[in-house]
Amino acid sequence: MTATITDLLDTAHKSAATLTKPAQIEAACIELAAAFEARMQHHFKRGPFYKKLHKLLIESGNPALATRVHAYATAVSVIKHGPGASYRELKSIPDLPFDIRFPAAEPHTLVDVASGDFFASLAETLEQAHQFLETRNTD
Repeated sequence: MTATITDLLDTAHKSAATLTKPAQIEAACIELAAAFEARMQHHFKRGPFYKKLHKLLIESGNPALATRVHAYATAVSVIKHGPGASYRELKSIPDLPFDIRFPAAEPHTLVDVASGDFFASLAETLEQAHQFLETRNTD
């Protein structure tokens, strides 16, 4: 049986405190973001899920959540792919809720996932986005 997005988010919230090594946190972030996208994609026609979610949140009067979704989705892309377009975009986002490094000693250290509550904040942001998508008026 496939876990629901609610199950995955609950598990993420519970496991956030147990993740201590950067590699564990990075892997959990990638897995959670991909699973969230896969299970919530039905809210949009084809195309880049997180960009469409960001746009919808802004259009619906939720700019703060839109900014957090954009920042975390872009950070996960940087964690997955290293320096490139996503890293340049991430550097241009003002007031990130986490730290990034310029330049990083190694590609895997571009996003500082070990400081603060990166994974817990990602899970909370996705939980809020999930609630928004599930409760919005689709007229």
